[in-house]
Amino acid sequence: MGKIKLLDCTLRDGGYVNDWRFGEKAIAAIASTLEKSGVDIIELGFIKTNPADPDRTVFNDIAMVNKLIKNKKSGQQYAVMAEVIDPLPLDQLKPATPEGPDIIRVIVWKRLLKEGYDYCKGIVEKGYKLCVQPARVSQYSDDEFVEMIKLFNTLNPMAVYVVDSWGTMYKDKLLNYLKLADANLKPNIAVGYHGHNNMMQAFDVACAFCEQNLDRDLIIDASVYGIGRGAGNLNTELFAKWANEKLGKSYDVGAIVEIYDKYVQHIYKLTPWGFSLPYLITAKYNANPNFAGFYAHKGLSCTEIDRCISSIPPEKRIIFKPETAQEAILEVSHDKL
Repeated sequence: MGKIKLLDCTLRDGGYVNDWRFGEKAIAAIASTLEKSGVDIIELGFIKTNPADPDRTVFNDIAMVNKLIKNKKSGQQYAVMAEVIDPLPLDQLKPATPEGPDIIRVIVWKRLLKEGYDYCKGIVEKGYKLCVQPARVSQYSDDEFVEMIKLFNTLNPMAVYVVDSWGTMYKDKLLNYLKLADANLKPNIAVGYHGHNNMMQAFDVACAFCEQNLDRDLIIDASVYGIGRGAGNLNTELFAKWANEKLGKSYDVGAIVEIYDKYVQHIYKLTPWGFSLPYLITAKYNANPNFAGFYAHKGLSCTEIDRCISSIPPEKRIIFKPETAQEAILEVSHDKL
């Protein structure tokens, strides 16, 4: 059986809630407390071309990331993430060094697969371990998913992920992607799972992935208290407790709770995330979760939100545009709202 690793993405995925503005002292404290917790991989933020700001976990220079990495523990790794739609240019990315992040995870888009492959190839050539994160894996047919895997196999990445970006898939469908990955990835490449909680399924799916007893490594993404855009993510503390009891792990759940108490709880009070009926509705229609936030802010009831999203053509539900959302209100208001 392969190793099962827990990746905490609080400082990266959690930033969608607060514009990555955790504060300089809090960023350093969260990172050091995650080290204490024993999670296997600590994701420190995004690498982008944004102006440098020590209060945000968005970095335009690997040197900024290096400052957060004090003393690497044996067996613990650090990651940052790039997105193919707005990446830090490869000519601005310094090569990997022992004191810097070990891993760069790249969000690749189906419609920009060649660009994603080329960027990932550059990451590998810079000496970083690569994790490939195909956004919204539900849009891939089985054959397309296998072809995508075969493409990235050539780069020998650390992992290729099954990403349920909008929390739209149940366990059986996600396990199908896992089995396709396991059957087609090279033996030394891990499979990752990144899930969102639109249908409160992330924890159940993560446990099911681990219970497959694969011969290859698995990486499970989570964040403290599930902090993340919309319905949020798998909770680090929840999965860590389960892994301690079911997998013989020794994560320090108390350290994770400490991060919630000191640095995450007040963010939740200002901008709540997590399961709600509007986000369930977006999952129902395979729609961008930002539609839920837009309509909820307008004061629409859940029934009204359902009617609006159902009236939007499927191809227009993918990328959130305020004008699309507003047009749906006008379209159904005459006889339904």
